[in-house]
Amino acid sequence: MLHHVGIYVSDMKRSSGFYELILPVTAKEKLTWNDTELLFLKGEGFQIELIHAAAVNHAATHIAFSVTSVTEKINELKQAGVTPIEGPYELPNGWSTVFYEGPDDEEIEFICTTKPSIS
Repeated sequence: MLHHVGIYVSDMKRSSGFYELILPVTAKEKLTWNDTELLFLKGEGFQIELIHAAAVNHAATHIAFSVTSVTEKINELKQAGVTPIEGPYELPNGWSTVFYEGPDDEEIEFICTTKPSIS
């Protein structure tokens, strides 16, 4: 069972505010370990660990969240002033997806894997 996903961030306040804006998460626990500031954000069925780092490796960070509607998520984030960097896309298997960029250039994907029913 997955416990959490860790994301290295250069500015803890900026990143926690961003994730609290785009996801249903709240700050759960803040601590310091080996002189590194950590913040756990709790969502329904998942946690994100924000790890403060002076130098952030942008190339390796990708996180995906399942949604019931990519269109609804795009509209919700548009209201919050957040725009996609890529997509939305309809995949050959019927899934749909859209990509956003986090404060440290991390890639955030929202994906709907429910295929539309045939009427």
